[in-house]
Amino acid sequence: MSVYHHILLAVDFSSEDSQVVQKARNLASQIGARLSLIHVLDNIPMPDTPYGTAIPLDTETTYDAMLDVEKQKLSQIGNTLGIDPAHRWLVWGEPREEIIRIAEQENVDLIVVGSHGRHGLALLLGSTANSVLHYAKCDVLAVRLRDD
Repeated sequence: MSVYHHILLAVDFSSEDSQVVQKARNLASQIGARLSLIHVLDNIPMPDTPYGTAIPLDTETTYDAMLDVEKQKLSQIGNTLGIDPAHRWLVWGEPREEIIRIAEQENVDLIVVGSHGRHGLALLLGSTANSVLHYAKCDVLAVRLRDD
């Protein structure tokens, strides 16, 4: 019987994501756990906010096009891992809050995130991995990211 039954993989679409994806895939495969996937949009303004919708100044790049790119990236990772679309989340918000919310909602018992192991001011300001680690009600695996 496995200690973990449901793993939530949090990705940020950075160049180091493949390291985190590989660790989560291997772990889920080894222990027979279900794997789910989340990406939190924190850099694309949410449409129709109470303060109005931001209008891009560059007419060649629309927020719809940016959102489509994010959807495609999530689909590509999800398809590669064989994750059912019902277990993939692309949500707007603050990454820590949304990762933890989905983990609790879906009864996840392990969250896998990447960590750069920040130092100095970046450490004081925190990171997504650090804040998830401190606030999640389940276990968190922070995969140390190597700069290749």
